[in-house]
Parts: sequence; C-alpha cells; structure tokens
Amino acid sequence: MKVLKKIALVAVLLASAAAETLLTQEQALKVVFPKAESVQPETKVLTNEQRAELENNTGLRFPEAEYPSFVAKSKNAIEGYAVILNEIGKHENITFIVGVSPKGKILEVAVMEYRESRGGEVKEQRFLSQFRGKSAKDSIRVNQDIVNYTGATLSSYAIARGVRRALALTQLLYGTGK
Repeated sequence: MKVLKKIALVAVLLASAAAETLLTQEQALKVVFPKAESVQPETKVLTNEQRAELENNTGLRFPEAEYPSFVAKSKNAIEGYAVILNEIGKHENITFIVGVSPKGKILEVAVMEYRESRGGEVKEQRFLSQFRGKSAKDSIRVNQDIVNYTGATLSSYAIARGVRRALALTQLLYGTGK
C-alpha cells in the first residue's frame, strides 16, 4: 500500500510540473510578426567575450550558449528580430519570444510555454502589452514601469528580466536601437 501511495504522489507531482504549451514556434512568430512576408531562423552563439560584455553592461546573466533568433522581412526590408528565451519563474523555466524592431523597441512578447503552478497571469495580454514600445532606455522593471499581478510576482520579474535580455541581445547581435 505504501508503494502505491508513493507512486500516486510521484504521478501528481509530475503532472503538476508538466509544461503548458501555449504557442508553437510557428504560432509565436505569427504573433510577433503578423505581417512579415518571410521569417528567417538563425541560431546565435555567444562568444565568451560577448557574454562577458552583455553581463557587464546589463547586470543580467546570459547562461545559454545559443539563442534561437529570427529575422523578419517584408519587401526586402527588415521588419524586426526575435529571440526565444527561458527565464526561471519561481521554480521552472518560462519560455517566451520577444520581438524587437530595428530601432530597438519591443514589438511583442508572447509566452510559449508556462511550467509554473502559479503566476499564469503573465501569459495574458493585459500583462504582456506593457512591454510594447519599450527600449533599452526604459527601466523595464516590475513596480517601476511594469505593473505586477498579485500571485504572479516572480513570473512578472522573470518576463521583465527576459525582455531586458532580449533587448541587449538584439542590440549586440543585430545593432538594434543604434
């Protein structure tokens, strides 16, 4: 009987840790670049020097070696760039995409996978729309220019941190906002 209880407990824990897939990569790209004629995928690999530069300039961590990135074009002009990022919420990663214009302004943010048991309000447009139009010149900090949602504090911080990382990455890798 004890074995069955342990198995049931493990099954419950595993089910609660399962990711909620909200958008596939293709769907997320359509959210970020709804009018783009083409979107070219790229994988950007940071050198140790680039990682150190980013971390020194932003005070943020850039732990991944590779970042899935995208360049959107319409009529042979670049419409924007996007980066898929993972940020730790309370316990689990939140996977989301951040679209950035060539001028270094946030086009759109969309949550692709949410794995936390709480804080799901960060998936909603009423939260994500706060980032539109922000640039590296903005603080992009919860309780400053980003409104936190009760029960989603750590997830709110995670998304804000990830948006700042995306702006720094696109500026370094694509020259946005210069």
